[in-house]
Amino acid sequence: MSENKHANLSLTAKLLPIIAPFIAKADIRYYLNAINVRPHKDGGAVICATNGHALGAIYDRDAVCEHEVILRFDGRMQQACAAGLADDRRVVMIGGRLAVVENGDSDVYIQPGRPDIEALYPRYERVIPKLDELLPGLPEMFGAPIVALVHKAAAAAGKVLLKRTHGSVGLTFFSKKDVVGSSAVFRLSCAPDFVGVLMPMRDDNGLPAVPAWTATLPAEDDLAAMTKTAVSTPVAEVPA
Repeated sequence: MSENKHANLSLTAKLLPIIAPFIAKADIRYYLNAINVRPHKDGGAVICATNGHALGAIYDRDAVCEHEVILRFDGRMQQACAAGLADDRRVVMIGGRLAVVENGDSDVYIQPGRPDIEALYPRYERVIPKLDELLPGLPEMFGAPIVALVHKAAAAAGKVLLKRTHGSVGLTFFSKKDVVGSSAVFRLSCAPDFVGVLMPMRDDNGLPAVPAWTATLPAEDDLAAMTKTAVSTPVAEVPA
């Protein structure tokens, strides 16, 4: 990597933990074990990660990115971006190394080794459906590990954007109109510049909406009666 080519790179650190769950783990497609940073025509940059089954991308409006780059992003970098919830932490280049800095110049962590990966990253814009192609809902079947990534991204967004470790982050799902087996899009209520895409799995079971035994349940909801505390009958006092 030419050190000067990405010398001015600067990313908003608190956004990286939202993307980190989608980084592939030990994938033979080595370039997926990293993040992709791409300049946006309106300024800033789009930060993306995908493991080939799920994708997360976020628009960093305050980023400085002059050239597209694929970057290794190790566990300690992820921790440094999330720790402290400091709004002024940035991911930058220092001497050809990727680093997290605070208050503009105080080093928090410098990642060892060359950070950039020479490869062609997937053109993720091709798999993000257009707005007019989508309807609310999630009709397909999705793998539990993929859904778990959604939860991790939502939890990270709540922590770094809402400054809370517990509490609800709203999720909204969309699917392509009248397209069986299509990918789904999900959004996070507290991160309007984030978009996620999930690939469905094949539904060999053909499960109906509810199991058959629910057809024989009582027509009325008697949950209140089921949980009502029985009124105890007073015991007559026996004369001495």
